[in-house]
Amino acid sequence: MFCHRVPEFPLDKDSELFASVAARVADARALSLPELHDLFSVLTSIRRDIHAHPEPGFEEARTHATLRRLLTSFAHVPDAAIRTVAKTGLVVDITGAAEPRGDAHKVRTVAIRADMDALRMTEKNLALPYRSTHQGVAHLCGHDGHMASLIGLAVLVQRRAAQLPSDVVVRLLFQPAEEGPGGALPMIAEGCMAGVDEVYGYHNWPSVPLGHMWVTEGPMMGHPAEFTIKIKGRGGHGSQPQVAVDPVLVSAHVIIALQSIVSRSVHPREQAVVSVTTVHGGEVANVIPDELTLTGTTRDLNAEVYAVIEARMRTIVASICEAFGASAEFSIRPSYAVVENHAEQAAAVRALGARLLGEERVSKGDLPILGAEDFSYFLHEAPGAFFLLGGKEAAVQGLAAYGNGQAAERSNCMCHNTAFDFNDNIIPFAVCFWVRLLEERLALRLYTEEELPMGYGAEPPQPGGAGADGSGPVRATGARGDVQHKKARKS
Repeated sequence: MFCHRVPEFPLDKDSELFASVAARVADARALSLPELHDLFSVLTSIRRDIHAHPEPGFEEARTHATLRRLLTSFAHVPDAAIRTVAKTGLVVDITGAAEPRGDAHKVRTVAIRADMDALRMTEKNLALPYRSTHQGVAHLCGHDGHMASLIGLAVLVQRRAAQLPSDVVVRLLFQPAEEGPGGALPMIAEGCMAGVDEVYGYHNWPSVPLGHMWVTEGPMMGHPAEFTIKIKGRGGHGSQPQVAVDPVLVSAHVIIALQSIVSRSVHPREQAVVSVTTVHGGEVANVIPDELTLTGTTRDLNAEVYAVIEARMRTIVASICEAFGASAEFSIRPSYAVVENHAEQAAAVRALGARLLGEERVSKGDLPILGAEDFSYFLHEAPGAFFLLGGKEAAVQGLAAYGNGQAAERSNCMCHNTAFDFNDNIIPFAVCFWVRLLEERLALRLYTEEELPMGYGAEPPQPGGAGADGSGPVRATGARGDVQHKKARKS
């Protein structure tokens, strides 16, 4: 992650590093590269502090307070530019004072979103110094890193706000409850997308190599639904199944038959999933229960496929239960809409990614995937794009960005794994990518290539380099070529 000092944890706003960076970013003068590295060290410390204090959807009180304090005291955003929405969410408008541009540019307000909430899961990174301190809640999807990236963007944009035309707005959306029940729609209902011309977001993706990007136009992430099937039979003794109606046996036939839907009822060109994920029934080994409950999820990419899945599920459940003399209650609850990227904005993300990372590192990859995101609703309000940034890398001993040799293994765990940890090496590139994307979409320049090298953060630190122990050169690479920087000082 190109930092020349080991990031501090826990976050201490009175520490020398935090205070010096906060003071340095308060003015618009160019940051030296060591100072830029210090900024990313502090952002890593911020990320780890948030990681240690996870909060579930609409309960992100500490997270909200931490973000607000950082926005005002660290990024120096005026308090009047920050408002609370959707209980714990934040809308931040960074505005300029330069001459307005009038109607010459169609894009004046660009919104960028980061999700805030943690999962109701127990983290198993027991050796991690910044592991979750909240039992049963953990940042196992990387939202802590998404927030740190957006704080970094706030710092870099606010310090150049005087260069923004007065009719241009950079809007930062800190969204609660992405993991459920969904914070995007409440934020939209409270006006977070009013006046927005384009909207963007990213998600870390541990199965994609660090320094790579996946993006596509059209469907990018799926439409989920959750179902419950309660099968009602007639209980009895396990030694006399002939006088019972066994819901366990019925459920086995239902589970198998449901797997025929995608392979036999959905067109092979389409993507879909039907997964039974829980089975609950019975209490005693020699007793056939009266009833049994199945739950699970379906995924699809369009309404027509979902209609086929739901209809076939209802038919299969009802007919199999009838055949065995049982009955069933079936319910299904659709959730977030499909994430569908707009063509122009997806192309802009792809082109910028290729310019910063290299053509070979930006692709459609395995998209669309059937994971779900309520970022989809922001895309209903304004054109935009959502994309994935890779976090996978080989284990390297002694990296300052990680603190121990097990971190790469953690970072390579998929999201929602109990051993997952966000790869901090994503943060520098994510922040710099956001800056360059804003510049392109708003048709302005905030930082020269010397101030913020193209492709900065595109490469992970190497053993023996500045990212490891503070010695050796720092390199920023991209499609525009390597930029060799001066030797970073030791702390």
